Amino acid sequence: MIASVYIKDGNINFFNEADSLSGIGGIAYELGHPLLNFVCYEPERFDEGISSIASAFEIPSAQSGAFAPEFLSALEEVMSDLQTHEIYVYFYAQQLIKNIYAGEPLYETVERLSEDFRQKQEFIIDEIEMLIGLRKDSEVNSPMDYLYRLDAAHKESSGSFVYLEKPFKAFYGVTKPQEIVELYEINSFDDLFRFEFVKMIEQDIFIKKCKNCGWFFIPKRRADAEYCERTYGDTNRKCSEVGATLRYEKKVAENPILEAHKKAYRRFNSRTCAKKITQNEFMQWSEEAAQKRDECLAGELPFDEFVIWLEQGRIRKKRSKPAHETIST
Repeated sequence: MIASVYIKDGNINFFNEADSLSGIGGIAYELGHPLLNFVCYEPERFDEGISSIASAFEIPSAQSGAFAPEFLSALEEVMSDLQTHEIYVYFYAQQLIKNIYAGEPLYETVERLSEDFRQKQEFIIDEIEMLIGLRKDSEVNSPMDYLYRLDAAHKESSGSFVYLEKPFKAFYGVTKPQEIVELYEINSFDDLFRFEFVKMIEQDIFIKKCKNCGWFFIPKRRADAEYCERTYGDTNRKCSEVGATLRYEKKVAENPILEAHKKAYRRFNSRTCAKKITQNEFMQWSEEAAQKRDECLAGELPFDEFVIWLEQGRIRKKRSKPAHETIST
């Protein structure tokens, strides 16, 4: 047994067993977050991490000192930090190190784990996508109906269940602080995934896909949230802060009607700021422009006519006649 887990207060509590390479005796994660952190973990980052571990063991001095107390203490610290932040990746790192100590071929192990990582990610992403699709179905009557439908699809495609008919071994244990709880055996990566995913479904934890970055997230403040709280690219701002703006700008860039309206709006707004037209004049134009934009989008107004109307709305200053053109009376 690799670990034992239980659910309490919305958290998944994880306990290492005696053969763990981490010094952590127990740690709690908010249910759903370890799983989503895994599917959002970049495969290239994973490859870099396990390759660096393998490279460290490749050095002759490292091999001879691999059982030294100082080395084992440092290894425990590294693994404890990894388990604290990325429990699923920790499983892979522990497997790699145990295989190295067992004398298995170094880079064959790295290649196998890298391939398995990608396969696991792809499978879990597909499961989440299926669950999101099922949750749009109003005919589902209970949370566990989702689980049944997921497994019905697996039964039809592969001939076997993934979640049902694969019970976990449960037992009672004592936690710290002392409390008797029902624990479940975790003997593999797949066990941990199945346990957390089933508990998420059971407790009605909804997963959504960010409409900005495309990653999965669990809404916190609003159930109808469309954007996650991850930092978007190099903006140092969260998707929830920039998502709606970026999405609208993309929509505008892909639609000539919206693009034409946007350019005209900015032109008139700048004139208002420069006091070339009044705020009231700008508001009147804005309302009429929005109405014509909607008519054009609905196919009621040809695009060419819409553009001509926008151009006719330009306000040009009248040129004064040169002095030599002035007619004296």
